[in-house]
Amino acid sequence: MRPRLFALDSRTTFIEGRLEQRATIVALSVGGIDRRSIALFTSTHLTTVRRWVCRIEEGNPLSDVKRSGRPRRISEASRLKTIAVYCQHTPPLPGVHRWSLRDAQRFFKEHPDLIGKPISCASIHRILLEHSLRPHRRKYYLQITDPDFFPKMEHIIGCYSNPPENLYCFDECTCIQALNRITPTLPAAAHQPALEDFDYRRNGTTDLLAFLNPATGRVYGQCTDNHDRHTLCRVFLSHVRMHPPDSVLHYIMDNLSAHYHDDFCRTVAELSGVPYLPLKTGAQRRQWLQSPHKRIVVHFVPFHASWLNMVEIWFGILKKKCLNDDHFISVATLREAIMTFIHTWNDFYAHPFTWSYTGEGLHRKAVRRFCLLLSIETPQMDCKFLTRQLLLMSNIAENYLGFIPVADWLRLIDLATEKRDYMTNIIQSDPRPKGQKKAREAYIRFVDAVINGSQLLARAA
Repeated sequence: MRPRLFALDSRTTFIEGRLEQRATIVALSVGGIDRRSIALFTSTHLTTVRRWVCRIEEGNPLSDVKRSGRPRRISEASRLKTIAVYCQHTPPLPGVHRWSLRDAQRFFKEHPDLIGKPISCASIHRILLEHSLRPHRRKYYLQITDPDFFPKMEHIIGCYSNPPENLYCFDECTCIQALNRITPTLPAAAHQPALEDFDYRRNGTTDLLAFLNPATGRVYGQCTDNHDRHTLCRVFLSHVRMHPPDSVLHYIMDNLSAHYHDDFCRTVAELSGVPYLPLKTGAQRRQWLQSPHKRIVVHFVPFHASWLNMVEIWFGILKKKCLNDDHFISVATLREAIMTFIHTWNDFYAHPFTWSYTGEGLHRKAVRRFCLLLSIETPQMDCKFLTRQLLLMSNIAENYLGFIPVADWLRLIDLATEKRDYMTNIIQSDPRPKGQKKAREAYIRFVDAVINGSQLLARAA
């Protein structure tokens, strides 16, 4: 039998294969095999076999001795400047907002005073990799912007942990496209996935309004032309009437304006048999909808936190199992496919949905991200966003300080003191008089709660 060759592609696997080869040599030697036979079996020279057998007999390891290598041509200071230019600045070219390695090479060649000498594309790439930097890659993240996020999150998690008898998660899946691929899809072959052409014909869109019962996993849904307040009231009315008239119903929703519109409030009041007087603000209407004195109670997730609504999980299942791999010649066929899947889901797939996330570590992450935003002094920070962050940090200081490591909180105090002018300039540059007033009040509260209110914490640390 021909022995396995040790020529491998990548450097890491090559080193691993070489270590395996040496271990094989030693194991055969310990087993009493003569060195010539070992050299033949492992496809190595007799001198190589002799070297590694002797090294093990002397008590040395199988790994290579660390070598100093060629001295670095680029100093540490120049390497740091290269990183700073590539990661913290945009190219000085009109309309170009992202570096390429060739752009950076040309820039350093035209500005030799920055690092003292030209630098190649390979060197720039190597420097970035040494620090695990990939500035060309982008990923979405969701920053907490609701000042009352954590008490609202605790309320929703409490609904999942101790659910009432009739709890439903409701949301709209909007603008589902009826896509028909123009080119036929090629079937999968050996070592080849199914091939789908990018070209398609869009035959319209539909909206899906869905109610998920987490206790059973069953779904009730309707496809509609839109998701305005009139459509919402009609679909909501049909779902409520599926229950006995004296049953108490709880709904988890996001903060879409239609979910707390006056028309929706009147519908809830009518179904609950309670009076309703028009309320001016959305906050007042949300508070009324959440009040437990009615038959129907609505629980709102925090702003920009639809991921706390479990029906979003089911929407992901719908897309994977039904929508992504089918072709629809019309909106009618799309709606028929969605409703068919809902029936199939309820008959074969439905199962209880268990919520296990507790929010652990989220308080600390919110503080660390705000610290990062302050440290980089980004020009993208506007007054409205800053106001929400200041209120959020104040709420954490007043109610959740025990969830934050001392080092992170001291970091926030230091940055808040250091970046005082940065935050003040953002507030003063806001052209909205009311917005500027709210920002000033939020900043005063932030100073009292975080900076001045945490002096004892700073001294204790």
